[in-house]
Amino acid sequence: MRRREVARKILLSIHRMIGLFGGAVFVVVALSGGLLAFREDIDEWLNAPMMRVDPPAEATARTLDEMFAAAIAAMPPDAKPERLTTPRHARAAAAINYLVETDDLETDVHQIFVDPYRAKVTGQRLLLHGEDQLSQPFVPILMAFHWTLLLGVANAFLIGALGVAVFVSILIGLFLWRPRNGDWRLGLKIKWGASQERIAYDAHRSVGLYFSAILLVTLLTGVAMIFKPMTRAATSLFSPVRAEPDFGRSSIDAGAAPIGLDAAVAAADKALPGGRLHWILLPSGPEGVYVVGKQSDDEPNRTKTYRNAGVDQYSGRILQVQDRGDFSAGERVLEWLFPLHSGEAFGVIGRPLMLLVGAAPLVLFATGVLRWRQKRARKRPS
Repeated sequence: MRRREVARKILLSIHRMIGLFGGAVFVVVALSGGLLAFREDIDEWLNAPMMRVDPPAEATARTLDEMFAAAIAAMPPDAKPERLTTPRHARAAAAINYLVETDDLETDVHQIFVDPYRAKVTGQRLLLHGEDQLSQPFVPILMAFHWTLLLGVANAFLIGALGVAVFVSILIGLFLWRPRNGDWRLGLKIKWGASQERIAYDAHRSVGLYFSAILLVTLLTGVAMIFKPMTRAATSLFSPVRAEPDFGRSSIDAGAAPIGLDAAVAAADKALPGGRLHWILLPSGPEGVYVVGKQSDDEPNRTKTYRNAGVDQYSGRILQVQDRGDFSAGERVLEWLFPLHSGEAFGVIGRPLMLLVGAAPLVLFATGVLRWRQKRARKRPS
């Protein structure tokens, strides 16, 4: 019994130390993650005049080539188009990203929006100037903060290390949660009529228990994505994991013009029938290819797609296909990391669920600090 009490005190000290020193950072990271579950809606709400459109009575979309031509006409002459992302719903604009080299040897990433029904530009914005993360719009800044605390991609490992520490702390908390008298019901409820100390204690234990499973999954998937090379290597020990696909190079045909976006999509439809067109990555040079990405209805990831076809920009020949239907077990594990982390995997309830989960660490931190202060006050000599 004495050894158990000593072990319990040591674990409690570790749990408290991680909470006090890393808890505040984890709270703001979690809160930003909860907001990011609604990132598309927030971005559209903040930029409604250019990101939302009014569908006409007969809502027939114009061709991709017409939309792209309207965007090209509004770009500077030295712009390099990068991708076209199709509207995510009936009232959304299509988005075309393009790059511009600046006089200070930086690269600016711009985004231009086009009404898909009228093929007219509704507005454009700067997405990123060089590596200046604060040059981004609000939602990308929030995303950069969530992943790196705005310290740069090279320092994302700091968030990963914090995630590991908090993961361990939650496991310790689950161990400490077990009632000593064996009455499990005591750890499942809050005695609102009790003292302030007891309410803080009960709230910390019960909220921690109720949210522990999904917090552990969110932390695990987040850490796995930050340390992606290690995750891929570890996963490949149990199941084959192929390298990121190389979609090939176009065969330059003297005098031939690119086939256009609609023709590229038509070619990709033969290799990847069905599904929704999500985006088209545009050729980066004379040997570049169209990469047409399509989403299937059962695809867990709604932010990107794992059904992609590389299309020769001159002949329309299919050069390479990535189809999630052929994924190994290990590749499916990697595919599910972001959907589980962001809540996309849970469908309609995913976003409000992640918003709630994002607020749980704030409750745990506040009640944990309150409980710590109460114990310190009790130990002070009167």
